[in-house]
Amino acid sequence: MRAAWSVRCGVNLALGLCGLGEAKAALRRAAELGYRAVQLDGAAPGMRPRELDRSARRDLASMLRRLGLGVAGVDLWVPKEHFHHGAHTERAVGATVSALELAAELASLGGGSAAVAVVMGVGAAADALAALREAEQRTGARLADHCWPPGAGGVGIDPAAVILAGGQPHTEVLRLGAAPVAARLSDLGPVGRVPAGRGKLDVTAYEVALATRGYSGPVVLDVRGLLDAWGEAAARAPGAR
Repeated sequence: MRAAWSVRCGVNLALGLCGLGEAKAALRRAAELGYRAVQLDGAAPGMRPRELDRSARRDLASMLRRLGLGVAGVDLWVPKEHFHHGAHTERAVGATVSALELAAELASLGGGSAAVAVVMGVGAAADALAALREAEQRTGARLADHCWPPGAGGVGIDPAAVILAGGQPHTEVLRLGAAPVAARLSDLGPVGRVPAGRGKLDVTAYEVALATRGYSGPVVLDVRGLLDAWGEAAARAPGAR
């Protein structure tokens, strides 16, 4: 029996598309299941921000509107070390800036949240951080660092990552000075990610903590690494509750 996610926070679940196959087919299936928002996979073919010109972005926004889908944000899982040092830093920053631009443009065209999920952690290069902060100010989009502990940017909560680092998600949320930029629904068991409520996550306590901290954004259902990702997506879809 899966632990239910209510709307106590004043928000509904958005479906994260990472791990759900071809991007446009995943969008259509998400809409069929009753989701009203999705988190785009910025690494998926056809969805990479640097490959989408203005026309392609407008076409994507049009498709989202036809399907009745808003955008919760964009996932960009660049290895965190690429932000810290070495030859990959410039490319990592460029990809992230493009994702911020895409998130902001889609939000302006069709509504939704202009947030980009990354893993940066402590130790990102100073010039990389400066470039990313400038891009945030220019675009109006926000970075949400889903590493735990997070780095100097906005905080993103991935319960599975918090648990892996030895923390309790609801406790860590309540310790924040302000609401996180983004939040996900995920869980961790003895051998990896599991459906929320099947591992160490106290789903109710986590939801209450987000509400207490004043979080009002979408909560992204994260199905990465699950044996039956679409099965979990269907089980938690609005029409299934």
